[in-house]
Amino acid sequence: MSSSPSSWPVMPVNPPVHCLENGLSGVMKFFANSHINRIYVHSGLQSFAFNGGAVFSYVYLLKAGIATPIVFLIIASVILLRLVFRQALLPIVQRFGLRNGLIFGTLIDASSFLLLGHVNGPGLWLYAYMALSSLGTAFYWTCYHAAVTRLGDAEHRGAQVSAREAIFALTGVVGPLFGGFMLTVFGPVYAFAATTVIYGMAALPLFAVPPMAIEPQARLSRQARNFAAGLTFSDGLVAAAVNFGWRIVLFQTLGESFNNYGGALAIAGLVGAVMGLIGGRLIDVGHHKRSVQIGLGLMALTVLAEATGFATPWMAVAANMLGAVAGPIYMSSIMPPLYGVGQNSACAFRFNVAAENGFDCGAGFGALIAAVLVWLGAGYFWLIMIGLVGCLGVHLMLRNKDKHGVPVVA
Repeated sequence: MSSSPSSWPVMPVNPPVHCLENGLSGVMKFFANSHINRIYVHSGLQSFAFNGGAVFSYVYLLKAGIATPIVFLIIASVILLRLVFRQALLPIVQRFGLRNGLIFGTLIDASSFLLLGHVNGPGLWLYAYMALSSLGTAFYWTCYHAAVTRLGDAEHRGAQVSAREAIFALTGVVGPLFGGFMLTVFGPVYAFAATTVIYGMAALPLFAVPPMAIEPQARLSRQARNFAAGLTFSDGLVAAAVNFGWRIVLFQTLGESFNNYGGALAIAGLVGAVMGLIGGRLIDVGHHKRSVQIGLGLMALTVLAEATGFATPWMAVAANMLGAVAGPIYMSSIMPPLYGVGQNSACAFRFNVAAENGFDCGAGFGALIAAVLVWLGAGYFWLIMIGLVGCLGVHLMLRNKDKHGVPVVA
């Protein structure tokens, strides 16, 4: 499909009745998928716990007295250790089903925050937290994406992904304020215990999702595996810069105050809540190429804004708000084709194992580079610019996916 603006449909000012009926019908079909609805009820609770607890996890380690380069090494270790734990995923999920693997990952990751609240420097509490967090997220994100791949609707793929991004953005308003308040008033033990309780409650809707057995003999094509790993490796580099790295930089710029940091994330969440719905709508009406261009352009602009504005609080907050605009559109443009190719592959679960391995390699490698750069005193500019390399990689993978035998699925 042409991506020129002239090819976009023009909506009448007063649409006829049949257009309104068709629109209502489309909305009803979107909500007719009860399994996806339950997944997203889960996502609402999980993302509130994430925004109220997990976004504070690594900045809390800074407050606990751990040096910045070591914090980046901890991030890299947790991410790369997932590659080891993920080797156990296939036999366990084949035995107990995809839904139960997701429930297990949810509960294990939730319990890791009980340990985090006791960390006050390098030691047993920290190492136990790292191991449990790595195990939980290895199971959780692989099973989560595989479940969404299996249960999602191809014709509503963009809207379903952007709905999740909107949920995440909405909880990104309240969650950071809640987390900052809890950490400041009650301290880390009670704050992260509250995260565990909320995160654990997120497992409840999953019991109504079907078990989803895994085909024991399925084999992925080389093209599908390479596409999954290549796209997510590049996305992992982006995440290393604009998620893990930037949050640490922002926290330091704002005076290492939990309330200031939570407030900045909440302001950004207000902006991101609206933008998450726009990208998915572009995809579902046939403008996937344009949404990719917009999403990647905004993400590249965010990287540049963060790399040049981190030293000044007001510029850092502004860059963070730009990231809230870019993030949902960026995710809504890359996840639908990834889910679509996975759904058309021989095994959605194995496809997402390859995808998560690619992401962890990219994000872990980026965190290692960040640790070295900070240790050498190179400054945060080059650390954040890692994200620009990731944006280029995502662009090349999405542009060339049809040339490598991978079907274009929006």
